[in-house]
Amino acid sequence: MFEDLGLKYLGPIDGHDLEAVETAMTQARSFGGVVLVHVLTEKGHGYDPATEDEADRFHAVGVINPETGLPLEVSGRSWTDEFSEEMVALGHERRDVVAITASMLMPVGLKSFAETFPHRVFDVGIAEQHAVTMAAGLSFTGLHPVVAIYATFLNRAFDQLLMDCALHGQGVTFVLDRSGVTGTDGASHNGMWDLAISGIVPGLRVAAPRDGAQVRRALRESVDIDDGPSVVRFPQGSVKAPIVAHRQVDGVDVLREAATPDVTLIGLGSMAEVALAAAEKVAAEGYEVQVLDPRWVLPINPALLQLAGDSKAVAVIEDGVVNGGVGQRIADSSDRAVWCYGIPNEFLDHGSRNQVLDHVGLTSDRLADSLLQRLNG
Repeated sequence: MFEDLGLKYLGPIDGHDLEAVETAMTQARSFGGVVLVHVLTEKGHGYDPATEDEADRFHAVGVINPETGLPLEVSGRSWTDEFSEEMVALGHERRDVVAITASMLMPVGLKSFAETFPHRVFDVGIAEQHAVTMAAGLSFTGLHPVVAIYATFLNRAFDQLLMDCALHGQGVTFVLDRSGVTGTDGASHNGMWDLAISGIVPGLRVAAPRDGAQVRRALRESVDIDDGPSVVRFPQGSVKAPIVAHRQVDGVDVLREAATPDVTLIGLGSMAEVALAAAEKVAAEGYEVQVLDPRWVLPINPALLQLAGDSKAVAVIEDGVVNGGVGQRIADSSDRAVWCYGIPNEFLDHGSRNQVLDHVGLTSDRLADSLLQRLNG
């Protein structure tokens, strides 16, 4: 069959036999045409702790003791854990809530939901486009699908989000894990485009919770939306203690008060914590600083603009690309100077999350320095 198509087939090759692999690749290079090299491997091959791990054979593993396979550091409670537990709670309360995953059941936190409600979880494989179209169809039947994927993989399913869900006003919740900077997963996995993409979808609502308690709250609010799609996005890693708001004004949380603010910092999602820390440093230099968390970041809440209206300047801090991001949309709607802090329009080098955030200027020290330079100028 392959020869009839002008293709050369080599295999199957034992992928753990380095000599066989090298021979096959040498033959493929010398063929002078299209070659299919069929290589068979076993995940975790030769390493007992991995092959004995029934969950995912160490598909995604941190720093471990190589002799035991045990982690060297105990991970704290993650953002994904908060979503996972709240999904199970919602499943008990609402029979219409179902979940869809694209071959990432465990990493996106749907394992517990699947164990509790095995007939209400659909794994479509690595096919995000199909996942979203399927979600639209399930919504038409009266169910409320929750599509849980990595933020960066929403890029693959943009057309389905736009044409299958938004155009037809289908109540589908998208939970975007690993939004913003992920760092160690590499340039392809930084979830830095979803805010810009979401902003051009008519009627799409986007929530960026600042802590675990807000993840739970946003998820519940999202599954109550039945006239169009909505998004709940959060980053990778450990989640810290809840940040309590001083007050709420028409859906916007005031995290730091200022009677006559020189500058208002709007921190989106996990950037709320960074905004608060930067505000302390700026305030120490004699400036009045207000910090706001819009919670639902798209569409732009008019109350956000009103609260920031008394400031001399506004700074928006988001872990997404600046071009087309929330900051630019706020700038388009505001009559104040708006400074946009986010990720530059480039593929980011591999590094830890903190290293990458520092590189792009999204740490409290880097932000405070930039803000003070602008305020003093």
